[in-house]
Amino acid sequence: MTEYLKVRETYWRPNVLRQSLGQIETDGLHGRAITRDLDWGIPLPTEIRAEGKEWESKCLYVWFEAVIGYLSAAIEESQIDGKPDEWRSYWQNPDARIYNFIGKDNIPFHAVIWPAELLGVGTTFDELRGSKEPKTLTLPYDVPANEFMNLEGQKISGSRHWAVWARDFLTRYDADALRYYLTVNMPETRDSDWDWDDFYHHNNDELVATWGNLANRVLSFAYKHWEGHIPEPGELTALDKDLIDQVNAGFKSVGAEIEAVHLRAAVAEAMRLATEVNKYLDQTAPWQAVKTDKEAAGRAIYTAIQAIDMLKVMFAPFLPFTSEKLHEILGYPQPLFGSQFDQIVSDDLGEHKVLRYDASKASGKWEAGNLKAGAAFNQPAPLFKKLDVKIVEEERSKLGVKPE
Repeated sequence: MTEYLKVRETYWRPNVLRQSLGQIETDGLHGRAITRDLDWGIPLPTEIRAEGKEWESKCLYVWFEAVIGYLSAAIEESQIDGKPDEWRSYWQNPDARIYNFIGKDNIPFHAVIWPAELLGVGTTFDELRGSKEPKTLTLPYDVPANEFMNLEGQKISGSRHWAVWARDFLTRYDADALRYYLTVNMPETRDSDWDWDDFYHHNNDELVATWGNLANRVLSFAYKHWEGHIPEPGELTALDKDLIDQVNAGFKSVGAEIEAVHLRAAVAEAMRLATEVNKYLDQTAPWQAVKTDKEAAGRAIYTAIQAIDMLKVMFAPFLPFTSEKLHEILGYPQPLFGSQFDQIVSDDLGEHKVLRYDASKASGKWEAGNLKAGAAFNQPAPLFKKLDVKIVEEERSKLGVKPE
């Protein structure tokens, strides 16, 4: 365990290292009870229960058996897909990277107990069954555990009605507004605080004013002056090429932050690049140039559309719904993402529902798109809703009040 954790010392979050490697080096590893007296759950193996009556009512502790679901769910999915060995491509692949996203209260179970289980087995189930080609199971590459998020300076509590309920939130606001604020305010290294005034400003000043307005005004302008087609740019200037190169480099910079699970930094870098596109438009001013030099205006709009198309992909992990909407506006025939669906499956214990994902029609790739000059696109529409400042006090007034 110590060797496994030391390899990850350079990139795991400090809070995870403190509760795993730090604890082992300070106090060593100690035994931990993995049974509970419950009338539900996974019972102990028959041979253990046969040792005495005191074992008959005991079940496995949930955080000992639940983590095994990461592996068993992958095996089940492969079986459902008719590719029973597909799970091996990452669970038996030393080049695969498995990430466990959790909250800080579950660090010991994912940074110590689960790797210990995998190390304890040491092999796949095939070897235990006599396979001649044993392979070890892949250990978690990273366990990015978040700290806690508070609400208006207090601990979130459902019983005290001091909470933001997702279903209720989505009756008034869009899902991507929620996703964006949770990302920019993510408690990656310390506790953070949901503040309704802060939510209001991030929505209006960044989502609406910086990114949403950029996409909508450029595409609306092109739709009006080039009749819904991407302008022919002619020969790009150094300024045009510089912007395209700068935004294209975002696939590397934003991607590196995502890979390191620095999600706040990743979305901030994407928004910074959107700001650079706005600066470029301030310099080239196609809104004025179209009156006297439509070719120059078209070149600037073409360049901006290429940048917007790339930014759409960089924002997609955080803003999937509006990125999909923008992808459709830009005229792509296939969706950016696949689709998720429920499926009822059967096994020896009966039927149960599983959540599936179909990526067969997804066209999104972490790279620049393929928008051609002269290609048609669909009529633009605003991506985000501007909020009225009065929502701040309206939402604060609901805190601590039992919903009707």
